[in-house]
Amino acid sequence: MDIDLDKIKIETDLPILARIKDDLYPYNGYDHIRQTARALAENEEGKFGFLHIVGEDLFGVRDHLETCGGGIEENEGILDALEREIEEEMGSSIKAYEVVGCILDAYNLIGRITLSSFVHVLVDTKHLSKTHRTEEEEILIKEIVWLDPKQALEKLEHDVHSNVDKIVQRRDAIALRYYLQSKGLI
Repeated sequence: MDIDLDKIKIETDLPILARIKDDLYPYNGYDHIRQTARALAENEEGKFGFLHIVGEDLFGVRDHLETCGGGIEENEGILDALEREIEEEMGSSIKAYEVVGCILDAYNLIGRITLSSFVHVLVDTKHLSKTHRTEEEEILIKEIVWLDPKQALEKLEHDVHSNVDKIVQRRDAIALRYYLQSKGLI
């Protein structure tokens, strides 16, 4: 089965912010779609939090920033998934949220299209708990980096070291830019 990124019909009330084709790795077709929830996590100081991912895997060497989030599990909604992911990866909780939109992006190396639902969340960083990261997350997540909005966009759009960094950071940059523009912050 080969799924056409341009022709996928998505049943969602969220605006589709972008459909991003993988122009960095050889195309081999797509055989599945994964739904994820991603947080534009903002703290009490107005800074946005990103996972600093460092390591190496099928995609190559990684050294990039990435929004907190992950796959939506069976019988889980977007907000449920985000609450779980933010607790697991950041040790924080959600105080307030606002749905932003979706991005469809393709990953040629693994034959997957991902539907990422982005939500702006205010997180409680004053009362952090222990993270509950998976073994892989413990290896790949170096730290949580908090940046003001302009710094975050600059890093996401221009601080790229490898193809995988570009794939991840351009997705997150599109969502963050859309959110900041909708609020008149840039």
